Amino acid sequence: MALDPERRTALRGAKLRALVADATAGTVFGEVDGDHLFDGNRLWTLASEDESAIALGSALLRASRYGDATPLTVCFDDPLEAALAARRVTALEPSPEVRLVEGRTLVEVDAAGKPEPVMDISPTGFADRFDDLCRGVGVDPVLEHGTWRGEVLGLEVARAVELSTTEPSVEVGVGRFDREAGVMMRGNRSDAEALAAAADLVRAQRRPGAGAHPLATLARERWLRRDMCVHPDRLDLSDLEPTDPADERLNLRDPAPAPAIGSDADGRRVLVVCSVGVDPRLVPAVAELVLRELPDRVLVVLPTRDVLAPVERAVARLRVPTTVVGVTCSWDA
Repeated sequence: MALDPERRTALRGAKLRALVADATAGTVFGEVDGDHLFDGNRLWTLASEDESAIALGSALLRASRYGDATPLTVCFDDPLEAALAARRVTALEPSPEVRLVEGRTLVEVDAAGKPEPVMDISPTGFADRFDDLCRGVGVDPVLEHGTWRGEVLGLEVARAVELSTTEPSVEVGVGRFDREAGVMMRGNRSDAEALAAAADLVRAQRRPGAGAHPLATLARERWLRRDMCVHPDRLDLSDLEPTDPADERLNLRDPAPAPAIGSDADGRRVLVVCSVGVDPRLVPAVAELVLRELPDRVLVVLPTRDVLAPVERAVARLRVPTTVVGVTCSWDA
């Protein structure tokens, strides 16, 4: 039988207090607040079993309450998530501790190996054909985590599937269920006709003043990235192109920082990461991208209203020179 939320929170709090007591070999001062305990010097965070992927980012945002260099320990039950976090903290200064929970004890974690970009596995010539298909109807082709996708203002409207076959197929629609329905309802329409219809539907809603329609609000961080790639001069860059996110997106509803790589007038390699709201995935994602892309500097781009002190303090932990930039977004224009 599943525990009610209040009982579960109490048990997790007791677990965190016991782990900290064992790690410090002393009396634990401070109260547990959710998955966090601040003992007067160090913030301890216990990764949620349901959302362990956001534990590091949540801890960084929480730590900013207590000072820019607050010592931080993040504890994981999942060894894979712990190893990933241990890799990402190497791009931060001061670097948080990452520990793995073994019973009532916290043990050190070996960091995961160096991140590598995912290569295009589509057959020879397919990339050009997909590019022609998308651009012919005003859709942006994007290669992400090895999969070709077509986007309208950052929202995916098409995806190439079965990339290992001689001729991959193109599914049209916003999200998996829409694509599956589109396959059954396409009739005799060509890929170009189906894609043009889907793109027009999205453009009708993804525009300034469109309100809260899902087609206008989904994946806005990618809409922001698209704006910056079209007008890199807004960031004083000479060019800017999308690159793979730190983590592959599982769906369209969950936020996922949207990165791009460009160069400035001095020829320096610049990593741009676009985000919307206060996203706990932001700083860990930027850390991962710094390790993979090796930029000379980083720009974190947010809607002006989302440039908040906790986000700026968390971003300031990055080892690479990083600037937070607030911009006016095209959906507010």
